Amino acid sequence: MPNSEFLSQLIQNEYVRKGLLALLVLFIAFFLRRIAVKRIFSLVGKIAGKTKTKSDDFLAENLPSVINTFIFVIAVYIIVSLFKTDITHPLFKKVIDNTFLFILVFLVIKLTFVLIDAFVILLGEWTAKTKSPLDDQIAIIARKSLKVVSVILGILFLIQNMGYSVSGLIASLGLGGLTVALAAKDAVSNFFGSIVILIDSPFKIGDWVKMGNVEGVVEEIGFRSTKIRTFEKSLITVPNYKIANESIENFSNRDRRRIKFTIGVEYSTSPDKVESVIQGIKDLIKSNSDIAKDFFLVNFTAFAESWLEIFVYCFTTTSDWKKYLEIKEELNLSIMKLLEREGVNFAFPSQSLYIEKIAEKTGK
Repeated sequence: MPNSEFLSQLIQNEYVRKGLLALLVLFIAFFLRRIAVKRIFSLVGKIAGKTKTKSDDFLAENLPSVINTFIFVIAVYIIVSLFKTDITHPLFKKVIDNTFLFILVFLVIKLTFVLIDAFVILLGEWTAKTKSPLDDQIAIIARKSLKVVSVILGILFLIQNMGYSVSGLIASLGLGGLTVALAAKDAVSNFFGSIVILIDSPFKIGDWVKMGNVEGVVEEIGFRSTKIRTFEKSLITVPNYKIANESIENFSNRDRRRIKFTIGVEYSTSPDKVESVIQGIKDLIKSNSDIAKDFFLVNFTAFAESWLEIFVYCFTTTSDWKKYLEIKEELNLSIMKLLEREGVNFAFPSQSLYIEKIAEKTGK
């Protein structure tokens, strides 16, 4: 009997009941985290592995950790709430509530980020099937903009639920609207500059471009700026409003590269040899599959100070710089061999001194 009375009194004790409820909450949380969530997403992962899209694989891999954290935080909050009635200091209660509110908002934003990333992966798979480079850039911009909106909404929700008036905050911002507008002028200009870049699509990520004194490969296109990696491997950040008002030369959009140079041969070269060299260079161009045949020029153009000048102008069938240099090298070597076969010498800057022999006057 004494033992049963002790157990009865123990069960009737408020703190014991709260402790047992806390243990039950922990057990349920453990069950949900270790068994339910794990098994559910294990099944989801197997199903996702059979589909062609990668977005469901991303969700199956990243959602469990966020959901498990949610379960743990909610369990801790329930347990703390059981004993919160014993806390008499109102400030301490407010600190506990606001702390859990902050953690929950943070987790909601984190969950939103995972969903946004999955959506962008799905959008990226769709844009990969289209030919327009605009679609790829929209996917990148969408990811950043959706995350920014999520953070802003989360902060506003947090401020509102912490007892502060969001409408009052917005009204106070309205009082300083002129100051904010002036401070945000560049930000707005950059935003509209990014819209212009997306619509006009003068370049895409990976393009070799030149704008003003900046030249390099586009690495990132953002709302505020565009990042360009120069050939010295430094990273330059260019505000989008400047790009929108700048002349842009996109080297990656061309389908060919130009070869242009002159050859100087000695003045002692006969006209027949000059004609033979010109025809030989034309034949070299025609026989080279890497040089475009639709337009090229090889002409004797000038009597220079120290040589007879032959002008060569043509285009390669590729825009790749490395391949272009190889094609140009091959053409140069072929021309050197041609001149050697023809017995024609390259000229170099020189001067000829002519001495006229004058008969001496003897005076006889």
